[in-house]
Amino acid sequence: MKKRFLNAMTLLWMGSAVLVSCSKTDYKEDNNGGNTSKGKYVLLTAEWGIKDGAGYYAAYDQMLSGDVDNIGGFSLQARNYGGFRTYKNWMFNRQTLSGETGVVQYSLTAGGRFAQSGFIKCGTSAQHLVVNEKTGFYFDADRGKTKIQKFNPSTMERTGEIDLSSAVDKGAGISTNVSTGDQTIISKEGKLYVNVNYASDKVNGSNDNTRNYRLAVIDIATEKVEKVIVHAKAKNQGRSNSEFPAWIQGSDGALYLLTTGWDTNEDKVMMAQNSFIFRIKAGETDFDKNWELYATDLGMPEGSLLWSFRELNGKLYVDASQDKILLPSLSNLNTNIYKFFEVDIKTKNVAPITNVPLTVFGLSTGNVEVVDNQVLLRVVDRAKGLNGYYKVNLANHTAERAFNVIRGGEASGFIKLSGE
Repeated sequence: MKKRFLNAMTLLWMGSAVLVSCSKTDYKEDNNGGNTSKGKYVLLTAEWGIKDGAGYYAAYDQMLSGDVDNIGGFSLQARNYGGFRTYKNWMFNRQTLSGETGVVQYSLTAGGRFAQSGFIKCGTSAQHLVVNEKTGFYFDADRGKTKIQKFNPSTMERTGEIDLSSAVDKGAGISTNVSTGDQTIISKEGKLYVNVNYASDKVNGSNDNTRNYRLAVIDIATEKVEKVIVHAKAKNQGRSNSEFPAWIQGSDGALYLLTTGWDTNEDKVMMAQNSFIFRIKAGETDFDKNWELYATDLGMPEGSLLWSFRELNGKLYVDASQDKILLPSLSNLNTNIYKFFEVDIKTKNVAPITNVPLTVFGLSTGNVEVVDNQVLLRVVDRAKGLNGYYKVNLANHTAERAFNVIRGGEASGFIKLSGE
C-alpha cells in the first residue's frame, strides 16, 4: 500500500496536458463536448505495482459493460502516464513510452490501435491546450518561464511563442521566481487564460504560490495581454501540472475552476485552506465574486477535499472526501473516503448520489466523466474487488455498475473520441 501510495503521489506531482484550440486568422473555438453516434470509447488502466507505472490505452466500438479485459489486441502500453486529454479524434499525454517528456499525441490507426502520431519535446512534462486543428499552446520552462509556446496540433510542430513578461509584477517584496502557464492554460470566447505564479525564491515548485491566484487574460487573435485578474481567496488552481480535471467549460459558457486548498508557505510546508470551485461567467473576463461552491456546501467537514467534477445539463457532478484530508502527511488521501454529489449550478441545491460505494482518490484523471450524456463515476475498492465505473440514473440520483475491469490494472480514465 505504501508503494502504491507513493507511486500515486509521484504521478500527481508530475505534469501533462489540457486541451483547447485557436487560429489567429480564422478563430473558431471548439468545446469538444458534443455527443456523437460515431467515435471510439477509450479506457485507460494502470498497474501501480510496476516500477514507474505501466498503463494501457484501449479503444472500443461500443459502450463498455460487464467484465472488461483492457489488455488485448487493440491496447497500447503507456509508461509514466498521468492520464490523458482528447481533442476530436486525438489523444494527448505528457511522456513517451521511452520516457521523454513533452506534448505527446496519439491517433488511431486504420487497424483500430493507438499509435504515437506526434511529439514536441520539452524539458519537463508540459501543461498544454488545443483550441483547434491548427493552434495549441503549451508551457516549456526551458524556453522561458514567462512565455507560452504555440504549436500546430495537425503537424505537431512548434509555431512560435507569446511573451507574458508584461503580465509579471515587479517591485520590493515581490518574488522574481515567476512562471506562467505551468498550472493553467484554458480558453473561452477568444481569450486565453494563463496562470501567473510567484513562487518563493527558495523553491522551484509550481504550486508554491506566495500571492493569490492570478490569470493573465490574452486576446488570442492579437496575442496581446489585456489584463491580469486576481482571485480574492484562491492561491492555486488544481495542484499539479497534469491531466487533473481542475477546470471545465459548462454548457452555460462559463469556465469553472477548482482549488484543492493545498498551498505551501515560504518554508515549503503544506498549509490547509478551503477547497472550492469558482468561475468566470460567459461574456465576462473576471472571476465571479458571487458564486463559489465549497465542500462544506455538500455537507462535508472543514478540510474536506473537492477533487474532480464535470457538468451536464446545468448540474455539476462532484466527488468530495467525507473526511478531512490530513496535512501535510496526506496519509488518508488515497483511501476510500470519496462520495459523489449532484449540484444545481443556479440554486446550489445538493443531491447525494446513492447506491454507489465510496471510492479512492481520483489521481490525474479524476473520478467523474460524462460520456454519451451519461454521468460515469470511477469506483475503486481494492478490498472488495471493485474496479470500474458506475452509471448515474439522473432522474433519482442513484447509480448502478456500468462495467468492471478484470485485467490491465486499475480503471484510471474513460472517455469517447468524437470520430471526426
